[in-house]
Amino acid sequence: MGLKSQLIIWRLTLGFGWVLVTAGGSVYAGAIPKQDPREIMRRAEEIRSPLSSEAKVLLDTTNAGKASSYTMKVLSSTGRRSYSEFMAPAEERGRRMLALGRNYFSTLPDSKRVVPISRRELIGNSAFAVADLFQIDTEKEYDPKVIATETVNKESALKLELTAISEDAPYAKIHYYVRSADSFPLMAQFYGVSGKLLKTLTIISRRELAGATRPDKVRMDDNVTKGKFSIWNTLEMAKKNIPDRVFTREYLQTQQ
Repeated sequence: MGLKSQLIIWRLTLGFGWVLVTAGGSVYAGAIPKQDPREIMRRAEEIRSPLSSEAKVLLDTTNAGKASSYTMKVLSSTGRRSYSEFMAPAEERGRRMLALGRNYFSTLPDSKRVVPISRRELIGNSAFAVADLFQIDTEKEYDPKVIATETVNKESALKLELTAISEDAPYAKIHYYVRSADSFPLMAQFYGVSGKLLKTLTIISRRELAGATRPDKVRMDDNVTKGKFSIWNTLEMAKKNIPDRVFTREYLQTQQ
């Protein structure tokens, strides 16, 4: 090929195929790593929202110049089960939510009634929907595939495209960015059926939580309501086996 072509072909042996690099060192193209996208998502979601854990969360929201704040306890288990309880403010204290697979329920602070709720329902007036608390189900609701390699906040990232295969999936499509080296979640974009960008999730910071480095502050921007965003701040988290009785409608009622 010769130096006059000013093109060098480098063969990489780290699972990324080959890239074309000019003599000046600029990357022109690269092969997408051959990894199982479901395994990538499993690792990323276990980092973001670990099962068998208990967490204390502060959820702050800014909307049209007004601020609100919720303090919550979140318990997660296997079998796509989760329990959430509002600890503050006073007007929300006592409200509880339960996720059992695709079925979601809630109580009201002043009532023992347990009512079904949509997974798309927002948590208070925040930008987070109820479904955002729990791990994304790529087995029954989304078909994931790796579509590109990009740079997110100066880190090499795999871009996964998750296409809904279930009509009641929370979002029609999700673009999920994870660190190439270890599947650490970096960013996610959520789209509606029309293809409109609804929300954008970004990782603000990370620290040691429940025995591993995890996102502790996460920002969700509402791309439909201008200027509205929420910060999910995990104050505490610990690995914990939660009794099965917690993940029942009866438990919601008895805790009133």
